[in-house]
Amino acid sequence: MYLLIVFFPLLGSSVAGFLGRFLGSEGTAIITTTCVSFSLIFSFLAFYEVAPGASACYIRIAPWISSEMFNASWGFFGDREVTGFIAE
Repeated sequence: MYLLIVFFPLLGSSVAGFLGRFLGSEGTAIITTTCVSFSLIFSFLAFYEVAPGASACYIRIAPWISSEMFNASWGFFGDREVTGFIAE
């Protein structure tokens, strides 16, 4: 779900860019708006899970540097400090 938040708008713009001639202006508007709307819905769900739910989430996408004891990788991290939401 977390990766879909990033890739839905990318998917919508790619479909609109490559298939825009075949879909027409109305079709591309529907596709892009739908993809952004799904991304918004998933963003709200992820925010609710991470911020008030106090559940940390880390998604490792790919390794970047691995040198003996030092490991750096590409990924997404979300926790209470990142969202700035403090429920008391």
